[in-house]
Amino acid sequence: MPEFENPPATVDVPASRVTRIVAIDAPRSAVWRCLTEPDLLARWLGDIAAFPGGVVAGATGRFAWSGEVVLAARILEVEPEERFVFDWAEGILSGRASTVEIDLRDVDGSTQVHLVESGFPLEGDQAARREALRALAAGWTVELDELVDLAESLAR
Repeated sequence: MPEFENPPATVDVPASRVTRIVAIDAPRSAVWRCLTEPDLLARWLGDIAAFPGGVVAGATGRFAWSGEVVLAARILEVEPEERFVFDWAEGILSGRASTVEIDLRDVDGSTQVHLVESGFPLEGDQAARREALRALAAGWTVELDELVDLAESLAR
């Protein structure tokens, strides 16, 4: 089994965007399950992923981290084993929601996950916005490392 060195998430301050690309030694189908099955989704992104109407375009739900934050979410796009897009915001969905785009593709026998989160309603000067984006990037670095571990464990 190849060992991949996945770099951390990066920030683009002028565009208010966080990006991370990871390679996962698992078939796209295993990674897709981790993105779209709420029980698996909650094992790498938060502690709770609840979508009562299912993980389909237009569905609403929430992500929660125990003792921390609850994010309301709306699924915008679902292209099986290709693309998963949702927006989310703390508390309720509003004009302050950011959008998370996750694209999958096959690269050299692995599944590449390309994540971009954008549309942050950041306030403050350039330094404050940079720090806020760095904190978000650190979060995506941890969360996507957990996705890598989970998808690879399903593929074994």
